[in-house]
Amino acid sequence: MLRSLHLSCLLLVVLQWGCFWKNDTPIEEKIFDVYGTVQSSSLSELVIQGKKEEITFRILPSSIKGSAFETGAYVHVYYRLKGDVKEVTMVVEKIS
Repeated sequence: MLRSLHLSCLLLVVLQWGCFWKNDTPIEEKIFDVYGTVQSSSLSELVIQGKKEEITFRILPSSIKGSAFETGAYVHVYYRLKGDVKEVTMVVEKIS
């Protein structure tokens, strides 16, 4: 009985997905990414058409832009969530 309890505890520790002592990264610090087609672009805003929906991003002075994107360009956008706002960290044109 004691042996099976030890074995069960060992399996629980070994087979877990991550470190049990490490907290998950806060949502504000996570970086997400999405691909889409540029619908419009300005100094402060980028709008793309993703697979299912139109997505609006805020462009900050610290945002990295690979180039000036024209409407219709296929781009890869990396962003962070700040409340309900998607803030661009980097956007680059996807080359086939």
